[in-house]
Amino acid sequence: MKKIFFLLLTFVLRTDIAAFELQRINAPQIAEAAAETLPPSAPLYAEKLAPKAVSYAAYSVNGVEVIIPHIDGGRNVLAVLRPGAGLEPLSAQLRSAFNAAAGARAAAIQPQSKAELELAAKNPGATIVSLNQLLPAAVAALFNREAGFAGPNCFNAAFVAAGMMSADKLRHVGNPETDQRLAMYFKKVPAGKPQPGDILVFNDGDHGVFYLGGGLIFQKKSYLKQHIYRIVAAGSPYKPEPNEWHPGPFDGPDPFSRDTAITETAAWRATGAQYQFGPATAAEQAKAEVVIFIAENMEEQAHQWHLSRELGYFTEVLLEGLVSDWSAMANSRNPVLKAYYHQLGSLRDQANQSIESEILSSQNAQAHASELLKEAWLPRNAYSRGLIGQLLKIYGRNPDETEKVMDAIDKDFDKNPLPHVKNGGQ
Repeated sequence: MKKIFFLLLTFVLRTDIAAFELQRINAPQIAEAAAETLPPSAPLYAEKLAPKAVSYAAYSVNGVEVIIPHIDGGRNVLAVLRPGAGLEPLSAQLRSAFNAAAGARAAAIQPQSKAELELAAKNPGATIVSLNQLLPAAVAALFNREAGFAGPNCFNAAFVAAGMMSADKLRHVGNPETDQRLAMYFKKVPAGKPQPGDILVFNDGDHGVFYLGGGLIFQKKSYLKQHIYRIVAAGSPYKPEPNEWHPGPFDGPDPFSRDTAITETAAWRATGAQYQFGPATAAEQAKAEVVIFIAENMEEQAHQWHLSRELGYFTEVLLEGLVSDWSAMANSRNPVLKAYYHQLGSLRDQANQSIESEILSSQNAQAHASELLKEAWLPRNAYSRGLIGQLLKIYGRNPDETEKVMDAIDKDFDKNPLPHVKNGGQ
């Protein structure tokens, strides 16, 4: 979902910054699979709650009843193999629906989770099988899990599922960065016939999901820590789910208390395109290196809930200044440079979300926000010294002025640190 602050992949930039290569998308996820069809009497996104089921929902996918555990119901997507039925025919039906790799197969499991035990009890004598091997690897890894920290959002989830960002380097991806990423690496296709691997964007950028196939999508509803990675019907991305987290009385209104109509859908299909870094000045290349430096440190610290301690509140305020000061990059003819600029905006938002959730999430903390933010203002460590040293070079100052600049920033709490960088701490 959009967030009031206004997800990504780490750009692979070689040490000489000569080339910019995006991790290749797995071929099965972008192949031109034939459009799926269902009998005319069946809706494209057919969903039915299994009778008296409390731990899962059942969906009809290419003739197979696919079982999706509810939140807390388990981490395997499931199916029931009836006595005498073969594992390979079931796997073949779902390989076709999900455009999975030729060797992917369902696997028999010993029921353990709530959904697995309930499904086994309802189907005595049958074998319960996991379908996770038929899903994209990142989807199987993240399904029914939390990111573990605030920031990673719907667009991040979609790009991770598409193989464009590592599942262990999650972070926020804002709308401007999403638009740039889609323009560079995807093509717009008719929304009425999605194929496995497509990214669907609803309601003019309000929400983005990854289309698995068979009328199912993979998504994360928001940037909030409490919203987990889910598989749901493509026609109901906003629909409240059983056991879903809802804000408490002090958290404000609940944006997910009811379903929201889909008024607009855009579908994007990966092209496999790759980009060289392209024309850029030495200063622009240095700015790209700063973005990489911040991203690497943020990815390392955010999931550990150490961002405020290691990167500090000054990083968020500094990023706000850099987004403004480097805005010319947004109009560059070099698409990769534009992508780095929009990544900078996403990093700013990630810093904001991490700091708010780490140190300002309670009523008591909010009452003492200024004191807490001041304590987390400027950690003096290798990160802050390295960042300020790089910025001093970009602005034509001597990196030997780093300590002086840090002293000036330290004394100017809650103010944009960039002027101190530009004047060398004077």
